[in-house]
Amino acid sequence: MTTLVFCSGVLVGLAELLSRHRDYPRQAALSAPSLSYLLLNGALSVIALWIIDISPPAWLKNGNDYNLLTTTLLVGFGAAAFFRSSFFKLRTPDGDISIGPGLIIDVFLKVIDEAVDRNIGEKRLDDASALMDRVIFAKAAKDLPTYCFAALRRLSPEAQQQFALQLEELKKAVDMDEDTKSVSLGLAIMSLTGRRILSKAVAHLERKIKTPAAPGPATPP
Repeated sequence: MTTLVFCSGVLVGLAELLSRHRDYPRQAALSAPSLSYLLLNGALSVIALWIIDISPPAWLKNGNDYNLLTTTLLVGFGAAAFFRSSFFKLRTPDGDISIGPGLIIDVFLKVIDEAVDRNIGEKRLDDASALMDRVIFAKAAKDLPTYCFAALRRLSPEAQQQFALQLEELKKAVDMDEDTKSVSLGLAIMSLTGRRILSKAVAHLERKIKTPAAPGPATPP
């Protein structure tokens, strides 16, 4: 029972990580901070099982034993909601603070999740810089997003609207050089489509959106 509850808590944590880092799901699941996040979520589910075991409700049991499926679903998945819940919010000059079981747990989870984001962020920058090399921002700003998004059938209107706002900010950034704009454009697209779609789109549109590659050294006769 404990193992099943622990695994269900890990699955909840994994779903949360994947939902926030969809462009790099493997790194989101396997990096060192990610494993800490998953273990903490599993441990919270086990703690919830111990709490319920002190005074278990009758409907969770079949005789003297727990109903395996009901208990696993309730404790494993319900722990995530309980340990993130709050009784009320305290308004402070620095923002709202949740008062309840989630006060301390949220701090740990937020720190770990930010470490995951920073870890993946390094790879995002490297990949976007490589993919957007020689891409001309002015030429790519219109065609590249449209081409990438057309490959996705389930990209929400809200996500597209948020991207449109980011794109407008890039166009208005007169103090930003073109290379930086191109990489920023790649990062914004990649956060919605993933690396592989952006890579394919840049390759397909290379003649339209890239400057020609510098000629290599002449081959001696």
